[in-house]
Amino acid sequence: MPGKINLTLIKRLRKERHYTYADMANALGLREPEKYYRREAGQYKFQAEELPPLARKLSIPISKIFK
Repeated sequence: MPGKINLTLIKRLRKERHYTYADMANALGLREPEKYYRREAGQYKFQAEELPPLARKLSIPISKIFK
């Protein structure tokens, strides 16, 4: 079983690529940027179906999402 999601890496890559919360929310099919922000901040967990689009948006293998 994979480890925890590496929120620090996700945030760093999003900033490096100059993606907004809205960009990320759209990629994950979320209606509001705040919903993405809460996931990245660790307030809510990313859902399993959100991980493949997250990895694609950040241009990384899905395995890199995990610590």
